[in-house]
Amino acid sequence: MFGAFSWPAVASLGSGLLSLAFLAYVWPYRDEDGAGLFMMMIGAIALWALSYGVALLVFDPTLRVLFEIPIWLGTCFTSLLFLAFALEYTGRKSLVRSKAMAGVVALTLGFVGLIATNPRHHLVWSEYQITPTFGAATVAYTNEAWLFLILLTLMIFTAAAVLVLLETFVRYGPLYRYQTLALALSPVPIIPAILLWIFDAGPVAHLNLAPLVFPAHLGLDMYAFFRRNMFELTPATRRTGDQTAIDDLGIGVVIVDDKRRIINANEAATEIVDTPKQEFLGTSLDSIDLEITLDDDDQRVSRGKNRQREYAVTVSSIEDSADNTVGHTITLQDITTERQREQRLAVLNRILRHNLRNDLNVASGYLEVVADGTDNEEYADMLETAKRNTDSVLELGDKARMVERTLETEEMGTEPIPVAEFVAHVADPLVDEHGGGVDTEIPAGLTVDTNRQLLESVLSNLVENGLEHGKRGVTVTATAEGSTARIAVSDDGDGIPSHELGVIEDGQETDLEHGSGIGLWLVEWGTTALGGSVRYDAGPNGTTATVELPGVVDRKADRIDAESQREVES
Repeated sequence: MFGAFSWPAVASLGSGLLSLAFLAYVWPYRDEDGAGLFMMMIGAIALWALSYGVALLVFDPTLRVLFEIPIWLGTCFTSLLFLAFALEYTGRKSLVRSKAMAGVVALTLGFVGLIATNPRHHLVWSEYQITPTFGAATVAYTNEAWLFLILLTLMIFTAAAVLVLLETFVRYGPLYRYQTLALALSPVPIIPAILLWIFDAGPVAHLNLAPLVFPAHLGLDMYAFFRRNMFELTPATRRTGDQTAIDDLGIGVVIVDDKRRIINANEAATEIVDTPKQEFLGTSLDSIDLEITLDDDDQRVSRGKNRQREYAVTVSSIEDSADNTVGHTITLQDITTERQREQRLAVLNRILRHNLRNDLNVASGYLEVVADGTDNEEYADMLETAKRNTDSVLELGDKARMVERTLETEEMGTEPIPVAEFVAHVADPLVDEHGGGVDTEIPAGLTVDTNRQLLESVLSNLVENGLEHGKRGVTVTATAEGSTARIAVSDDGDGIPSHELGVIEDGQETDLEHGSGIGLWLVEWGTTALGGSVRYDAGPNGTTATVELPGVVDRKADRIDAESQREVES
C-alpha cells in the first residue's frame, strides 16, 4: 500500500514543513491587517504540499484517490485566500466581508464538494489510475470540463490578487513597493508548474511540480516578511487614511473619470445630492443636476428642497504619470452661512458708512454750534464732552472703513518700496495732524518688495498711535537680516495696556470703543496679509512695535546713511 520515500515525495513534504515553519514566524503578527488571511493561505499551501507528499507514497488506488480531497482543498483555498489577503492587505477589507466574497467562498466550497464526490459522477476527471514516476505514486486520468473550469476560476482569483497588489505597487510609491511586488510575483513559480501538469506537458507529465516549487513561492513571501517588514508597514493603513481623510474633510468630494462618470464620493457629497452612494456611483455627473463645469475651478451652485444651500465648487484635474488628464476631483463646500454673514456685514457697513455717519456729523455740528453759543461754562463743558465722544465714534467708523479697504487689498500685487522714503511719506501728514516729531534710523538702500497700501496702513497706525500716546515723539528704525526686514516703531508713552495686547495675541475680539483697538487689529491683519508678523514690547517707558516683513530686495545694513536720519517736527 505504501511505497518507499521517493525524492518527489520528500520534496513535497519538505515544502509543507517549510510552510509550517514560516507560519511560526508569522504568528506574532496575526492581528495585523491581512496577517490572519496570509497565515491561512500559508496553511492551505502546507495542506496541499503535505497531502501531495503523503499521496505520492500511497500506491493503493482506492486510498490514493481519497488524498485528492485534501490536495484540492489546499489548491482551491490557496488561490481564494491569496485573493482575500491581497484585498485586506491593500485596505479593501470591506470587500473581504462583502456578499460577493461570500459567494466566492461558496463557489470554492462547491468545487471541493464536486471533487470529493467525483467517484460518483466523474464530472471532474475519469479513468483514474496510478502511473508511478521516479518511484512516486503519481496518477493519470482524463481531464473533464469541470476540472478546466475549476482551474480557470482559480487562475482568475490569482490574477485578481496580483492586479490588486500591482495597483498598490504603482499607486503608493517606494514605501510599499518592494513587499507588494514580491507578493505579486509569488505565484509566478507555481502557475507554469500547474499548466505543465494539467496539459500533460513536459518530461514528467503526471508529476504535479507545483508543491515541489513552493519554496520559491515562500522565498518571495519571506523576503517581503523578513526584509521589507510587510506587516509593520501595510498599505491598508495608507488606503484607509486616504479614504478617512476624504470622509472627514467636512465638505463634499466627488471624483469623476475622463467621461464624467462618478467613480468615488464621500458621504458629505451623497448628502448634498440626496442620493444613496450605491446609486450615486457609476452615474454621469450630469445626472446629479448641479450644472458643474469641469473647466471652471471657481463656481457656485445651489441645492436643497426645503432649505436652499449655496456651495462653492472647486475643480482640479487628476493626471497620470504621462501628464494625461484621466479625471477630476470636485469639492463642494457649503458657504451658505458665510454668504449670509457677508450680506449682514455689508448691510451693517452701509448703515455705519452712510446713515449713522451722516447723522453723527449733523449731531457733531449742532453740538459745536450750541457750545459756542452758550455762556454757561458747565453746559459748555458737557457739550464739548458730547462732541468729543461723537467725534470718537466718527473716528471709529473711519478706522472700520480703513480695515475694510485693507482686507480688500490682500490679493493686490507688490512693488519695490524704499523704506526710508516710504516712512517719511507716511509720517509727514501724521506729524502735521498730531504734532510731535518722528526720528528715523533707516539704511538708505533698504528696499522691500511688498504691497504699498497694506504697508502704509500698518505703519500709519503704529506711528499715529505713538504720536498720540508718546511724550516727545516717535522713533522708527529698520534693519535687514537676509531677506527679512525689521521695522521698529517706538514711543515714550505709558505703554499699550496689557489687556489690549492680550486680546490681539489671543486672537479674540476686544472692546472697540476706542479707535486704537481697531488700529491694533488692522496692524495685525495687515502684517499677516503681507506674510510677516508683529511683536509688541510694552513697558512703563513706552512701547516698541516691531514688524518683520519678507521680501528684502536691496539693503545696505552695514551703514546708516546720514541723509536717511531725519526728524519731522510740527
